[in-house]
Parts: sequence; C-alpha cells; structure tokens
Amino acid sequence: MNTTTALLTLAIAAWLAQIVLGYWQISRFNRAYTALARDSAYLGVGRSNGRFTPKVLIILALDSEQRVRDSILMQGLTIFAAPQKLTQLHGMKFSDIDPAAVFPRQPRHQQALASALTRKD
Repeated sequence: MNTTTALLTLAIAAWLAQIVLGYWQISRFNRAYTALARDSAYLGVGRSNGRFTPKVLIILALDSEQRVRDSILMQGLTIFAAPQKLTQLHGMKFSDIDPAAVFPRQPRHQQALASALTRKD
C-alpha cells in the first residue's frame, strides 16, 4: 500500500467516523429535547454566536406557572458535547432569571441564556 492510498483510506475512515459520531450526538440531543417538550407549556431555546469559538446551546422548559421545570445545556466544539442540566434554574420564575448573575464570567453562556429568555410567542 503506498502513501497516497494510506492517506486516502485514513481520510475516508475519519469522514465516516465524523458522520457516525455526529449522528450519535444529534440523537442524544433529540431525545433530551423531546423529553423536555413532552410536558412543557413553553420551550425557550437560545445559543451563542461566534465563528471559531465553542458554541453554547440552552433550552429552558417552563410549566404553566412560567417556572423553569427542566433545562438543557450543551457546549463545546466536538461531537462529544453532551446535554447537561442547569439545576440552579429549576423552580425559578422565567422573568426573574438574570443571565449575568447565573453565569458571571461566561459571556457565551450569558448570551445563550438571554436568547432562551426572549419570548417569541
């Protein structure tokens, strides 16, 4: 096997691994999103901006009293970013959440949370 064939084989293997692992990450996210949406009166979804920085995605599930019932936080550059809970927000009134107080030194998290708190209904 020559060098060109080895490099081409390696590139194809990496590409296939990216597809499989990306599908795995999307499947985990979709399961978590579906579980949140099942019993929620409202879902607030927000993400941070930026081209070459790790993205942050926050989803807040509200009950009928506008309190945070559940949440998802995903952050990172890789396909290994897993959904996490923001338990410090659970039970809080939607209108009382201050992104700067929740994430004092994390501007991307603040941006994603502020976006999730913007009602669009």
